[in-house]
Amino acid sequence: MKRVVIVGGGITGLALAHALEKADEPCRVALLEGGPHLGGNIQTVRHNGFVIDAGPDSWVATKPHATRLAREVGLGDELIGTRADTRKVYIVWKRELHPMPEGLVLGVPTEWRPMVDSSLLDVDSKLRALLDLVVPKKDLSGDHDESIGSFVSRRLGADITERIAGPLLGGIFAGDPESLSIKACVPQFVEAEQKYGSLVMAMRALREQRKKQAAEGEREASAFYSLKRGLGDLVVNVAHKLRDAEVRTGESAAALARLEPGDPRGLWAVTTSKGETLHADDVALTVPAHVASRLVADVEPSLAAELGEVGYVSTATIFLAFRKYDVRHPLDAVGFLVPKAEGRPILACTFVSSKWDHRAPSGQVLLRVFVGGAGQEHILQRDDEELVQIAREQLLDLLGIDRPPVFSKVFRYDRASPQPTVGHLVRMRHVLEHVASLPGLHVGGNGYVGTGIPDAVRQGEEIAGRIETLRRSRTTAA
Repeated sequence: MKRVVIVGGGITGLALAHALEKADEPCRVALLEGGPHLGGNIQTVRHNGFVIDAGPDSWVATKPHATRLAREVGLGDELIGTRADTRKVYIVWKRELHPMPEGLVLGVPTEWRPMVDSSLLDVDSKLRALLDLVVPKKDLSGDHDESIGSFVSRRLGADITERIAGPLLGGIFAGDPESLSIKACVPQFVEAEQKYGSLVMAMRALREQRKKQAAEGEREASAFYSLKRGLGDLVVNVAHKLRDAEVRTGESAAALARLEPGDPRGLWAVTTSKGETLHADDVALTVPAHVASRLVADVEPSLAAELGEVGYVSTATIFLAFRKYDVRHPLDAVGFLVPKAEGRPILACTFVSSKWDHRAPSGQVLLRVFVGGAGQEHILQRDDEELVQIAREQLLDLLGIDRPPVFSKVFRYDRASPQPTVGHLVRMRHVLEHVASLPGLHVGGNGYVGTGIPDAVRQGEEIAGRIETLRRSRTTAA
């Protein structure tokens, strides 16, 4: 029976184990997770009736992999979209909350009247955005790449980049839009430019498509999905569906070694943090690239160097719960984004109980404040109490909340947000080609090719497919 060791119990590793159990031929699978719980950055905490997604709170609905997996493990009836009545977003500008103009898709205007009426941009900025209709295409084929900031500024102008697209798109990665790769982070923009010659026309077409998908034809379908009891349910249900895999939490991979060709024990040996050696035909490293780099350093130093080029930043989320009557702001939106030019110590704030149903008890509200990320990691040197105080000061200034929270919680994510900078896809192509030259070794997960839960699931399933293909080829050769 084929032996597989999966290093990393995040959603990629779990999706891989789940896919292997559905394969035609069974495998003997051992999954190692160094932390105390499965799921990686996906973590749901329940406290006094509140549902708190400490890390990601949703996935993109247009990418099918996570939705399909959720349905496969019995969560189809638990899927929820964002609340239809609170889908607007505020932007902080000059100490005020400005509604993001209606009709924006990924920060791109699809209607001109809301842009004209917006107080967020001046007349020159609005006129500059119109040039998107005539700005020539740029050749981004092959290895050519461009930063998010450069791309959006070229098409829509610097002000929209600074005040809307930068905070929105860069915030997804807690990164600097002037460094992040447009091809790795927002490939649909590159495709839109090539197909339509205009981001405005492309996003307008996408919005019309969403309208057609709306259940009642009057409200747009949600662009994001979550689960009623939080994303942690996806982790729990996938893990509970595993029947044969040996899942070990609190035990990581300490070392990796290649065995001699023809060794009956397999192709690889994994030494765990508890001193045990696991032999395997295939090893899948579904861990951050910097962790994978350390594991392969003795086996393949050049691959370790390539993996080490992927940057990561640290972040923290600060949750504060309030009595509803202590909050004067209507919280009638998903939340607000903070442009870098504002010089504030926070990146954004989500009005959790306004964005999703099933997140807070009646009469109470839940807010989530983001800190850290590219250029602001120094703030994470503060202790939890200080981070809570910073969040409270910002909420007082921007939302007028002067009452103490019912409770607060801080969650830290050390080097957990990958930074797909310009040229990332070329670097990853070299990494994957290098890995493919090492029989039985596989890598994947957040920060390799694609970002977010659906892409993480997709990579796990693709690794399972490669393992099954390799099994067949080895059986044929034997």
